[in-house]
This record gives sequence, C-alpha cells and structure tokens, in this order.
Amino acid sequence: MTVAAVIPWKEILRHLPTVVVAAKELWNHWSSRPKRGPVDPNADVRTQLAAVTERLAALEAAETDQAKVVSQIAEQLQAIARRAALAYWLGLGGLLLAGVALLVAVFR
Repeated sequence: MTVAAVIPWKEILRHLPTVVVAAKELWNHWSSRPKRGPVDPNADVRTQLAAVTERLAALEAAETDQAKVVSQIAEQLQAIARRAALAYWLGLGGLLLAGVALLVAVFR
C-alpha cells in the first residue's frame, strides 16, 4: 500500500455537511411518501393484478437500490480494513524499532 492511499480526512470532513444534508433529505423523502393501502379485494381482478404488479416493481427497484448501497458499504469496509491492517503493521514495526533502540541505549 502506498502513502498516496492515506485516508483524506480533510476532504471527508469538508464534504460531511453535504452528506448529512443529503441523508436527511433522503430520510424525509422516504418517511413522508404516501403510504399505499391494501389492494381492494372487491375490485376487478385486472385492477388488483395491475396494483400488485406496480407494487412488486417498486419493491424490486427498492431491493436493487439496497443491494447497491450494501455493495458500496462493503467496498468501504474493505478499504477501511486494508488501512487498519497497514496501520497495525506500521505500529508494530514502530514498536519493535523503539524496543531495539531502547535496548541499544541501555546496553551501550
């Protein structure tokens, strides 16, 4: 892993308010959308079938969006795990180097 792969915290913090606003807007959109009532059992079969088909299409679209979000979260977690592993090994190397330096200083 190269030094260029360092987490750009300044960029993340700079864009954080935009992300928060977008998340709130998304939540407001989904929480305020009109709720559909159940399919009328007394309606014509074609009308019922059309309503069920429309709702199924909406569910499939939502499932696709959710799968995309889960995929993006997995990619982000993978990147975080790689960086955490790098930080661990660099920290362990620094600790070992400090230990060697301490031993050299003591026994010199």
